[in-house]
Amino acid sequence: MVLWVLGLLCCVQAPWAWAGDEERKLEAVFIGRFASYIEWPAKPRDRFVITLLDDNPFGSLLDDLYRDKRIHNKPIELRYATRLEQVGETDALFITLASSAARAAAIDHAQRNGILTISEAKGFAESGGIIQLDFIEQKARIKINHGAALKSGLRIGAPLLSIATVLRGDKL
Repeated sequence: MVLWVLGLLCCVQAPWAWAGDEERKLEAVFIGRFASYIEWPAKPRDRFVITLLDDNPFGSLLDDLYRDKRIHNKPIELRYATRLEQVGETDALFITLASSAARAAAIDHAQRNGILTISEAKGFAESGGIIQLDFIEQKARIKINHGAALKSGLRIGAPLLSIATVLRGDKL
C-alpha cells in the first residue's frame, strides 16, 4: 500500500496546479519515505538523524511532520546545520547549498561517512549526490545515482529504484 501511494505521488499529475507549498509538503514526506527504503551499514545510534544543510526551506514543517514518527524503528531527530563542519553524525542529509563547490564537498563528506544525500539542486545526482528530487510540470521526479549510493555503502530497495530514473555510475 505504501509503495502504491508513493508511486502515485511520484507519477500522477494532480488536476490542480500545485503551489510551492504543496510541493514542499511532498518533499518533506519524501525525505522520510526515501529513508525507509535505504539500508545502511550497522550504526549503533538509537535515533535516526536527518540533517538539513544550509537553508531550511521547510520552516517548521519537518518538525511537525516527524514528531513522534520513526524510521527503521528509531525515533527521528532533526538537526539543522549552516556549515558542513556542523553536520556531525547523521543518516540523511538534505542539501540546499547554492554553490556547486560546497555541494561537492558535502557529497564527498557524505560518501565517506555512509550518509544518504538528498537535494533538489539541478545536476545533483549527476554530481555524485544520491537522490535528486524535482517537480517538473507539476509532477514529482526522482533521480537516483545508484553508483554513489553503493560508494557510500548504502543499499537502495527495489521499490524506490522502480519509481526513479536510475543513474548507474558514480558521476555521469
